[in-house]
Amino acid sequence: MISKTVHKKIGIFLSILISISLPLTVLAEELDSTNFKIVGATTQGGGIVESTSGNYSALLGVGSISSDPRIYSTSYKLGTSPETPFLPAVPTISCFETTTDGYSDCITGPTELSTGGMVALCGAGGCYDRSRFEVDIQNNPSDTLYAIMISTDNFVSDIRYIDASTFTPETYSTHNINDFMTKTDWETETFNIQGLEAGKTYTLKAFALKGDFTQTEAGPTKSATTATGTLFFDIDIAGSTGYTTESSPPYSISFTGAYELIGGSAAITAGNRIWMDTETNSQGGFAIIGNGLNGGLYSSTTTQTITSATANLDQVNSGFGLQSEYIDYDTSSPLLGAISVTSDYSGTINSVGAISTTPKKIYDGNGPIVSGRMALKVIAKPGTSYTPASDYQESITLIFVPRY
Repeated sequence: MISKTVHKKIGIFLSILISISLPLTVLAEELDSTNFKIVGATTQGGGIVESTSGNYSALLGVGSISSDPRIYSTSYKLGTSPETPFLPAVPTISCFETTTDGYSDCITGPTELSTGGMVALCGAGGCYDRSRFEVDIQNNPSDTLYAIMISTDNFVSDIRYIDASTFTPETYSTHNINDFMTKTDWETETFNIQGLEAGKTYTLKAFALKGDFTQTEAGPTKSATTATGTLFFDIDIAGSTGYTTESSPPYSISFTGAYELIGGSAAITAGNRIWMDTETNSQGGFAIIGNGLNGGLYSSTTTQTITSATANLDQVNSGFGLQSEYIDYDTSSPLLGAISVTSDYSGTINSVGAISTTPKKIYDGNGPIVSGRMALKVIAKPGTSYTPASDYQESITLIFVPRY
């Protein structure tokens, strides 16, 4: 008598070799033998064939049907190996974007992505250290899990995965089952790949998993190139209504005519402003700092300096400084940054911040900026202790510092 264990081994052996010389019977319902019974089996693409003898029965699947809908048509379903029906369909990457501007192939991200592309999320030039991808699930069930492989050399030697917790590339040695997530979970994160290098081309491909031992082969690849760090900073000289005025160097502001400085007079605001334009994709934002050559308005004729000060000029005998009058920037996306002025330069009336020989921060940005525009007023009060002259002047340097 042959034991049940031997029966199983013989059954597996026969199902692989498929050497059938005995009479064949096609069963419609019952799949029994003298040693076992299979309950609830169904037949597909040709049914189940039973090969029998006095001691064993071998059930052979005929025309197994794949669960991959891509190999179906209205006329046929392609049969594959017995394990294939348990595998999910091989996924594809439907979008992988870093620098798109004005459009996007991604459809599940923030609203502004569809019309502004990645520039609307990362600022001018696009994203230099992050990106977004979305998965085409190929009609898999919603609870199917996916893992994402990433490479900078098309998977020749650089083969990494995206960590599903940090969304950064990880090595193969740290990749595990926790790095598989559903399409919804992957795409809830706006930037679902982070920690990338600027100006580098990356390639992605995806795997699907639906239950134990069901990981698919990798799907087709998709590539994108990250942006480089981008910034724009421009100065214009124009009056208080010069919101869009563009001017060319040299840049100068004069206290002349109706704005002439007279000893002992009240504080005077120059007619023109220092207007500034800025854009950057720096995720850390930026700072605009300023310093003066002389630390005040200096006259080479009198050798006197109307010292620059952080003060309310209405309450001091003399002084000179800057005051922010206008700030504007694109607020279409909550992912973009905001511009603010530091407290020394945020005063009203005749309160000013000093322009000293030591650099001081005037404006601050807390993220990527699109269409930034600022204006500074120049205010001075000469006092009575200064000898009148026409050559009191200061050279101001403004520096834009991105924080990447």
